[in-house]
Amino acid sequence: FNDRIVGMSFAVVPHEAWYVPCDERSTPEYAGLLRPLFEDETIAKIGQNIKFDLMVLRRIGLAVRGPKYDTMILHYLLDPESRHNMDALAMRYLNYRPISITSLIGKGARQLTMDMISLERVAEYAAEDADVTLRLKQVLWPKVE
Repeated sequence: FNDRIVGMSFAVVPHEAWYVPCDERSTPEYAGLLRPLFEDETIAKIGQNIKFDLMVLRRIGLAVRGPKYDTMILHYLLDPESRHNMDALAMRYLNYRPISITSLIGKGARQLTMDMISLERVAEYAAEDADVTLRLKQVLWPKVE
């Protein structure tokens, strides 16, 4: 509940994604610019553990409307006994190894926060995350249907 937004990543078609950084001082304007996208009921929203994203967005005043797909839940419905984290799903369904979060921010006592990482590295990680999540939804949703 203490996390703050340092940026968001978006993917619309496979292998294309964007990262939009945000600093703490501009969060209200950032939310205002993104409001039409998140409140548009015709645009599907896709995430990995999307419940967390929805809570963070609600804290900055963004209501997320429209169809929502959570790749973690989709996979749970297909295979409840397996691991559901994005790295495991990417390897299993896309034969792809994404940038690991620990390679970016470390772990344990020396773990950094995203705002301490260079914009270029965060952008690469976050855009890849959006792209992989979109591609996982495209693989998993038809299996669930």
